[in-house]
Amino acid sequence: MSKIHYAHVNERGELVLPARIAGELGLTPGAEIRIEPNGHGVYLHPYVHTLRRVYVEATNKCNLTCSTCMRNVWDVNYGHMSGETFERILAGFDSQAEKPEIFIGGYGEPLSHPKILEIIGRAKERGHRVSMITNGILLTETVTRSLIELGLDMLWVSMDGASAECYVDVRLGDSLPLIIENLRRLCAQKYLKFGASNWSGHPRLGIAFVAMQRNIHDLREVIRLGSRLGAVEFSISNVLAHDAQLLGENLYMHSMNMVAGQEIRPTVRMPLMDIQYNTMEALAGVLKDMNRLELSGSLLNQNTDRCPFIERGSLAVRWDGQVSPCLPLLYTHKYFLDERERTSHEYFVGNVHEKALPAIWDEGQYRELRNRLRDFDFSPCAFCNSCEMANENLEDCFGNVQPACGGCLWARGLIRCP
Repeated sequence: MSKIHYAHVNERGELVLPARIAGELGLTPGAEIRIEPNGHGVYLHPYVHTLRRVYVEATNKCNLTCSTCMRNVWDVNYGHMSGETFERILAGFDSQAEKPEIFIGGYGEPLSHPKILEIIGRAKERGHRVSMITNGILLTETVTRSLIELGLDMLWVSMDGASAECYVDVRLGDSLPLIIENLRRLCAQKYLKFGASNWSGHPRLGIAFVAMQRNIHDLREVIRLGSRLGAVEFSISNVLAHDAQLLGENLYMHSMNMVAGQEIRPTVRMPLMDIQYNTMEALAGVLKDMNRLELSGSLLNQNTDRCPFIERGSLAVRWDGQVSPCLPLLYTHKYFLDERERTSHEYFVGNVHEKALPAIWDEGQYRELRNRLRDFDFSPCAFCNSCEMANENLEDCFGNVQPACGGCLWARGLIRCP
């Protein structure tokens, strides 16, 4: 059983957190965190000025041409991250006791980088937790054994179907049997190294699923298949519609068109229940009619209006060393808000070849941006979507300038990254 911690109120009426909890949250004297009432108490948002995760795009090249990928609608330079660039990322943290997680992933296939194992090894040697996301095709026996020996902490595998037909329809390739075999081998190799505890041995396995009209029926089987293969976590995202055809595949049109923050229907509070066919059918009906469902004290199907990258304490480094506040801002790309095409322009806060990553993170202008994202005082472009300002992320009617994040579907809780 985990240890229970208590905060206390001092003589000035201020809430004081235990020192250990404050330390784990990266809080120092003078730190400010957002507090949000939730109907029963308050939700303490994470401190946005502690860097806890660095997304590293090892490459933007890929061995697949998936129908859902942003790569279908961009025109960019392709390349692999150099050893020098990765060294500059790591070097900035050598003097820090608490090092951020290195998450290897972006808009390419990390295992297509010729020195990806060396990159993972260098990060682990320097004391970082390391995660990676892959399509799973290049998980050969040698690669899998190396990932185990290097101590990769978390391996995410994209799997958008549990049947060959469903997988081919999205990934445009018939590689699902190969991926399943690769993950079975991973499970077997972990068993040889860790024995019966192989499920908790490294790397732990996660499955990432992009939900669409064409494959949502397969989600249950994907979770069952992933569980049999040793997955301990599943990340489900909606599809980001980069073209009009994908717009017809989305599962969030009604949710996206809700007016942000407006209580247009009542909240329904439910207890915990056994997950059975009849209870699931009832809950689905309540969600459809009421929009807001509270299950055991937590709201489901709510609008979040918060940046998951900022609250995660993260930033992203492109393969060429450019630094962005998040993955969606690494490249200029187009996507659809309802029938309106929106251009998200790339946005950078620095380059690791010019300044160390911690120094970029601590710059005043970047801190100010994180404060804006923490408060999320942007116009609700994703819901309003009624003027020309919604066409781009350059400015909004609240007076915000690039990046104007009111049309970001990640911040609206519709698109997710592991």
